[in-house]
Amino acid sequence: MNLAKLAYKNLWIRSSRTFLTILGVSIVIAIFFSLFSFGKGYEKALEGEFSSLGIHILAVPKGCPYEATSLLLHGGDIESSLSFSKLEEIRNHPEVLLASPLYSRHTKVNPDQSPGNYETALYAIENDLFKLKPYWKLAQGASFSSNEAQEVILGSQTAQVLQASLGQEITFIVHIGEEKKKVSAPLVGILEQSGTSDDNFIFIPFGWIKTLLGEEEVIKAVAIQTMEGSSIASVSEDLSQITDVQTVTYRQAQYTLQRLLDTTRQLLNLALLFTLLLGLIGLINTMLMSIEERKKEMGMLKALGAKNQQLIQLVLLETTIMVFIAAILGILWSLAFSSLIETAIRSLVESAPPGKLSLFSVPVAGMTVLISVLVGGISVLLPSVSLLKISPLEVIRNE
Repeated sequence: MNLAKLAYKNLWIRSSRTFLTILGVSIVIAIFFSLFSFGKGYEKALEGEFSSLGIHILAVPKGCPYEATSLLLHGGDIESSLSFSKLEEIRNHPEVLLASPLYSRHTKVNPDQSPGNYETALYAIENDLFKLKPYWKLAQGASFSSNEAQEVILGSQTAQVLQASLGQEITFIVHIGEEKKKVSAPLVGILEQSGTSDDNFIFIPFGWIKTLLGEEEVIKAVAIQTMEGSSIASVSEDLSQITDVQTVTYRQAQYTLQRLLDTTRQLLNLALLFTLLLGLIGLINTMLMSIEERKKEMGMLKALGAKNQQLIQLVLLETTIMVFIAAILGILWSLAFSSLIETAIRSLVESAPPGKLSLFSVPVAGMTVLISVLVGGISVLLPSVSLLKISPLEVIRNE
């Protein structure tokens, strides 16, 4: 008996049931693959975002340094500030090579213009920050002519949205106390795409924001690079002794990030487990109903000499074919809707990192197909018991 040919014919004869089974299983597999790909992609995106800081130590006002780091990454508003005297103390440490002050605040770019009214983050930086962020490259123009100049540099995404060109006047909102002031300056540079949050920001010289706001509220953080060969942990400990200053190193941020990822991974694994159980239960139910409806057929096959082992192999082969097709279809669905899923995630999680949140890889796709086929095989075990109970004589008698 050619089991493969018979399995194919059986599936084709019951085309409606086969189609609905494949459709249902493919949805479960699409969810499984999306969750797994999202877990890997989100982990890689978060790690890439932290590594893109390009600094050894970040000094922030007293509070939660990890919250301040997250706000700084995504252009959030840090309410507290550091004084310039604290900046000088940091710079005077013998093992500090560079200490670049940073200011960040939500803003609107080109308000009441078209294209414009673009909500993003305003960053005030010094030219030294280019040394701390080696991936920063200028696609057009140049860096600031001085740290006090009234000039603007745009991230690649912001420049694209605004359809901006060099020399164009860029208007943005500056919060001065309780007031909001519109400020304009010429665009002198556009950064190359980096795949980080920096692509979405607007940058101005730090000296200019200092003139606008005054010294009391302008330094939101200090990006620090230590001397080569120095102990980052030791320097961080020294700087944290400065009054009203807290520090966080890249390694500390990585450790906190890893703990967050571990918690996220556990939740995703739980979701994956429930997804697999859902698919398994659905397959078992489908195969039980299929065998129940085909008792006469199975009995006739037994009467013609088919053994229980061959019938189990037949059902297993039918299930494998359906699950394999469903797995391929589910992966294709997941890829087709990945952009829509990412958009939904970003709308729910404001601090989601930039870049692809869903990471496709051939090994993951292959593993998904393998797991799906294995689950399909397991789902046949319980229904196969009913095959053993089918009596060919009873089937013929009833016929």
